[in-house]
Amino acid sequence: MSSTRSVVKYLLTTGMVALLWATGLASPASATQAVIVVGTPSATCSNPQHATIQAAVTAAAAGDTIRVCPGTYNESVNVTKSLVFRGARAGVDARSGRTNPTQESVVQPGASAGFTVASGVSDVTVDGFTIQNSAADGINTLSGGSGFTITNNIVTGNAIGINFRSPGTASTPSVIRHNRIVNNNNSLPEGGGSGVFLGGGQGTNDLSVIQNRFGGHVNADVNTQGVLGGGDPAEDLTIAGNTSTDSATFLVLINADGPRVLSNQITKNAALPSGSAMLIDSDTDNAQVLSNIITGGQGTGIRVAALFGPDPSTDLRVSNNIVRSRTNGVLIEGLDSGTFSSNVVQASTANGIQVDATVDPATPLLFTGNVARDNATWDAIDETSGGGTAGTANTWRGNVCPKDSPDGICV
Repeated sequence: MSSTRSVVKYLLTTGMVALLWATGLASPASATQAVIVVGTPSATCSNPQHATIQAAVTAAAAGDTIRVCPGTYNESVNVTKSLVFRGARAGVDARSGRTNPTQESVVQPGASAGFTVASGVSDVTVDGFTIQNSAADGINTLSGGSGFTITNNIVTGNAIGINFRSPGTASTPSVIRHNRIVNNNNSLPEGGGSGVFLGGGQGTNDLSVIQNRFGGHVNADVNTQGVLGGGDPAEDLTIAGNTSTDSATFLVLINADGPRVLSNQITKNAALPSGSAMLIDSDTDNAQVLSNIITGGQGTGIRVAALFGPDPSTDLRVSNNIVRSRTNGVLIEGLDSGTFSSNVVQASTANGIQVDATVDPATPLLFTGNVARDNATWDAIDETSGGGTAGTANTWRGNVCPKDSPDGICV
């Protein structure tokens, strides 16, 4: 039986390339790319060429598409070239639905990672799979290049959902989108219990983690702790439009330059163990934390600290967030400069907005237009001292918080 590749090459003789190019139906870059089918022959899988995904990788050329039929594939895939992997549910948003495993292309690798991108390999797409039950990573790009697209996958039951690194640029960005990344707590090596872990000891650049569904992680849904050991920060990181349910922490943000954390929705059952919804920690500069909604759970809603290094973060902007029913709403323990504006903090079981006495900002922190009400102890408390508002080290303007300490930081 001739392969799809040989058929394509035959058709592209006799001037077919010129005809397709003239009509806009193909380009020289796509003309020789093949589609290789993997699976067992069935009504939903006609003419598969290989029984395993790895065999298809071996046979493929860079730029080819590997289409994987429904079924369970008990293998670990080593991705050694630029390829597009399309599972049976490619193009189908994984955040809801997708409850019938017989319709899925299930990669179940056991002790190894589901998909591992080999050293230096870029431009890999993984779309429409279920990747589960690995004692390692669901997807691992730590040795790879850049330009990764990870979309429409169910990633569950692994030690780490996606162990990610990409030294990308604006022209070679990566995206993690429309995935259901939940309950990746299979074992707990470094970073275990995380949904997306930025590792490799070097910064990941130009990555968007957008519109995913997270939940049930004992560590964090998104964790940049893996870049802590290097001098290279994560740059141009966007974390936006995600939902998180009942994870210990949604975000651990460390050693990042210019990250954007926008419009995420985080909920947590109050009976679960304590953990901050968002931790903004050491060496994070020019971060924007905007328009997020955090509801319920023990622990702080937005915690700003310097737990992982001696250098507090700088130029942090925390604005237009809603934090309800946490232990503390917003807690600042270490920060050199920043603005907190137009946030709503309600029904904390301790304090709404709290600035610890340990904070020694290089530039006074600015608190403006925040509303903190119905918090159990203080709606706002600033324990610093200096030449700022009401004898604090910071500037407070136009905040509404009936129970404030010292008196005068709120109206």
